[in-house]
Amino acid sequence: MDGSFGEGGGQIIRNGVTLACILKKKLQVINIRANRPNPGLASQHLESILALLRLTGATSKSNLRKGLTEFELDASGDIPGEAGNSKSDCLETTIDLKTAGSVTLCIQCILPYLLALRSPSCSKITIIGGTHVMKAPNVDYMCRVFIPTMNQIGYKFSIQLLRPGYFPRGGGRVILNIHEGNQGKFHPFTLRNKRGNLLEKSAILNLTPPLYENQKEKLASRIRSVEPKSLLINKVNYASVEYFLKYERATFGFYRLLEGRPPNPTAAEVIDAIDAVEAEFNEMLGSTACVDSFMQDQLIIYMTLAKLQDPSQTSLFTTVSPLSDHTLSAIHVSELITGLKFNVTVSDGVAQVAL
Repeated sequence: MDGSFGEGGGQIIRNGVTLACILKKKLQVINIRANRPNPGLASQHLESILALLRLTGATSKSNLRKGLTEFELDASGDIPGEAGNSKSDCLETTIDLKTAGSVTLCIQCILPYLLALRSPSCSKITIIGGTHVMKAPNVDYMCRVFIPTMNQIGYKFSIQLLRPGYFPRGGGRVILNIHEGNQGKFHPFTLRNKRGNLLEKSAILNLTPPLYENQKEKLASRIRSVEPKSLLINKVNYASVEYFLKYERATFGFYRLLEGRPPNPTAAEVIDAIDAVEAEFNEMLGSTACVDSFMQDQLIIYMTLAKLQDPSQTSLFTTVSPLSDHTLSAIHVSELITGLKFNVTVSDGVAQVAL
């Protein structure tokens, strides 16, 4: 697998390693993040891979370390947990990303494997790192959009935020709980054209202390698409704008993060972020898509695993077009490893992804 394909980021590594571990394959990854300013494995990629090795019993002859641009992995042996554990057993472990690396991207890496286990029937994984970081879904999004969507499909798990963490120290702590009843089954699904009634519009405005003390009212007044009673304003060490749409059968999230590193974000930068997020929010209100741009790539691996379990079934979803680079990378990895072929069609600004 060529780690420089497409956007050439961690998505390729996470999905490739996860699929290899679930499908018991041998995997070689080359050119890891070769086109990035700092090529090779970053700390969050490394710790996620090491966690999967620990969970699955997969092995690597490579000296896995930060900055590594090529490695081999062998997951062809027996997977611990498939046999030999009683149903009352619960897998518990802690993953420390050691930086402000994204805990949610780590969850993306380990969750499919944990759901693949028939025994033990539940898991409790504590993850330490960044909960609100650049270029990754934050924990608010995971709790308000990702989990409800996955629960709707049929998966039983939850995420509990114990402490937020952000650049540069990280130190956030979340617990990923896999509940009983998943039975190692992956579910085909259809998320298309049936949102149901609109139930709620809401927003979160996270502000650094200077912005909170001096600009809170001004910035809150710029959030025009959400009623004041549905707006939550927090004083934290970073700035972000988050909007959410909740329908009867679909949930969407839109956000921008301005990390609180010197120089601190200005009010003008937050206003620009509000305007950008509101534009996406209002575009989705007028669309027929049932999956937002942050969710689309996360569904690809579950479509793949459901198809492998039951080739007679088809999964599909509609989303905003064009597909994100992460989604294209996820599709590429699934097709490369499994030989399956996704079908993508676009009409009136809406993409349908089917497998």
